[in-house]
Amino acid sequence: MSGERMVGVAEMMPESGFRPQTDALSVAARWAAQGRRLALATVIETWGSAPRPAGSHMVVDADGNFEGSVSGGCVEGEVIAQAVDAITGDRALMLEFGVEDETAWRAGLACGGRIRVRLERPAFDLSALEAARRDRRAVVVATALEDGQARLLPLAEAAAMVSPETAEALCRFGKAVLAETADGRALFLNPYLPAPEIVVIGAVQIAQSLAALAGVAGYDLRIVDPRSGFAAPERFPGIALETGWPEEVFAARPAGACDALVALSHDPRIDDDALVAALGAGCFYVGALGSRKTHAKRLERLKAAGLDEAVLSRIAAPVGLDIGAVTPAEIALAILAEIVCARRKGAVPPRRTAKA
Repeated sequence: MSGERMVGVAEMMPESGFRPQTDALSVAARWAAQGRRLALATVIETWGSAPRPAGSHMVVDADGNFEGSVSGGCVEGEVIAQAVDAITGDRALMLEFGVEDETAWRAGLACGGRIRVRLERPAFDLSALEAARRDRRAVVVATALEDGQARLLPLAEAAAMVSPETAEALCRFGKAVLAETADGRALFLNPYLPAPEIVVIGAVQIAQSLAALAGVAGYDLRIVDPRSGFAAPERFPGIALETGWPEEVFAARPAGACDALVALSHDPRIDDDALVAALGAGCFYVGALGSRKTHAKRLERLKAAGLDEAVLSRIAAPVGLDIGAVTPAEIALAILAEIVCARRKGAVPPRRTAKA
C-alpha cells in the first residue's frame, strides 16, 4: 500500500475501558441481536479542533434511539435525522460538517474544526468484534470506502498491509488511519485495542488509592501480590487480585503493549521479576517505587540478570510525576498522571532529582 495518512487527533488513542452497557459498539451488537434495524456513524476524518477523534462511533436505530457520539453533541441531531436514509438505503452516506456549514453552526459546531462522518448499516460482524474486545484481542475493521465492504482483521495482519509508520499508528497508539492500496482503492482502518490496564505489583496502601483513581480515568487494573494478607479482598473490594508470584501470574496471563506496570511492593523478590517481565513484554509504561539509592541497587540487580542499560532506562523511577506528592493518595495520583503522560505522549518527562 502507499499513500497512507493518519487521521483524527494524532495523539489520542480510542476511548479507554470496555464498558458493555454504554459503549456504542456494544449497544449496536445488542440491538442487532434483538433484530433492530440500525445505522452506525463513524468519524472518518477530522481537521482542526474537532471534538471527537477519527474512529469514534454513534449508533442509531430506526426509531431514533442512539448511543455514542461523533462530535460531542454538536451535530448528532443532524446525523440522527440522516440515519433513516442509511438504514433503508443501499449505500453509505458521507456527511461533512464544519464551521462554514450552516447546519453545523445551527447545531453548535463553532470549535473551528471540520469532521467527515460515514453513516451506514454495519458492514461487519458486530458480534465478532464484541467477542474480540471482550477477549482483549487487538483487531482492525478495514472498510473499503468505495463499495463499503468491511473485514475484521487481526491487528498484526492489518499492520502488515501498511507502511511501518502507519503500522505504528495502528499498533502503538490505536489511531484510525486512511490508507490507499497500490491500485488506488481507499481503505479506512479502525483499530480496536484492548482497554489499557494497569498491573500493580504489591497490594500496599498506595495501590488502594491507585485502584480507586484508575477506574475514574477509564483504566482497568489488577493487583499482583503473593502475600495473601496484603492482597485481601476486604482491602480491595471489586478489584482483580492475583496472589501468585509475578513469574507465575505472567506465565498464565502475560502483560503486553497495552499494559502499564507499577512495582510498589518494595520487595526485590516480588518487584524484580515483574519488572523483567514488563520490560520484555514492551509495556507502554514501567514504573517502580523507591528512592534514588534504592533504584540504583535495583539497576545493579537487573544488570546482573542480563538487562542492558537501554532497556533499564525505560523504568520510571522514582515513580510518578513530580507534583510534590507526600501522602499515599497523592503518590497514586502522581503515578496515574505519569501513566497517562506515557500513553498519550509516548514518553514520560525526565526524572526529577530524588532524595536518597
